[in-house]
Amino acid sequence: MTRFPQPSYTVTAHHVVNHHTPNRMHADGLPQKLGFRGSLVLGTAIYGNMTSGLVRHFGEEWLGRAMISVQLMKIVCEGDRLRIETTAIPGREQDKAFQVTAFNETVNDEICARMETSSPLALPDIDPLCNLQPNEWEGEVTQDRTWDRVAVGKAYRSHRLTLSAADNDNWKRSMDDNPAIYAQGATPPLYPAHVLRLAPIGSRHQYLGDNAVHASSKAVVRRLLRVGDEVDLLTVPAAKWEKKGNHWVTLYCAARRRGEICAEIYHTQIFKLRGS
Repeated sequence: MTRFPQPSYTVTAHHVVNHHTPNRMHADGLPQKLGFRGSLVLGTAIYGNMTSGLVRHFGEEWLGRAMISVQLMKIVCEGDRLRIETTAIPGREQDKAFQVTAFNETVNDEICARMETSSPLALPDIDPLCNLQPNEWEGEVTQDRTWDRVAVGKAYRSHRLTLSAADNDNWKRSMDDNPAIYAQGATPPLYPAHVLRLAPIGSRHQYLGDNAVHASSKAVVRRLLRVGDEVDLLTVPAAKWEKKGNHWVTLYCAARRRGEICAEIYHTQIFKLRGS
């Protein structure tokens, strides 16, 4: 097995600076009421911690072309100490395939997240969901996200935004380890955690939601996104289901720059927790 140049490192998990969200699972109060030991650190922040070794080794090569699948298996709270271990997947050297595992040293070394990533020569076809027409409307977001309003296969309204230096600054200030690549030049690469955040950003442009737990994400990164890029988001519920009183959804989000799809993100979360 090929040995990764930085096979293991440790980080401290933190809440994201300037993370403005109505999701009360990231603040004290509701999580403890529901039986959690503390407020939850963003799943995308945990993912960001897990990408540091890959970014330091591959840089823009990985940031601009990758398949990603991350499972968030246990909650992580502010101040938890995580050990990140990266190993090459045997027999998939041509695809530059790696497994990344996050161990929570604060909680008996339990595995809290696991990611598989690769950069194959051929990426999968673009999802046909990207061809759906957005459901455009004007004004402030006022409707709560409910089971009945989340309609599978019905696109949300589109959302145009400019990726800013402030986005990168927030992540750099929040991560315990920050490769210098995110501050290089006038248009550095976008922090990978913010790429995954585009799906919930698109969702918040449609509905309000005050509790949610991020469970997993998949992504196909086709082009490098940079600070200063203007992107259009198309967000579509790809699936929803109920399990043990919790309401689940997988959101598909396509991020386009000048009409070209740069990233496709599949964001799976519990969007209504039992008892909340």
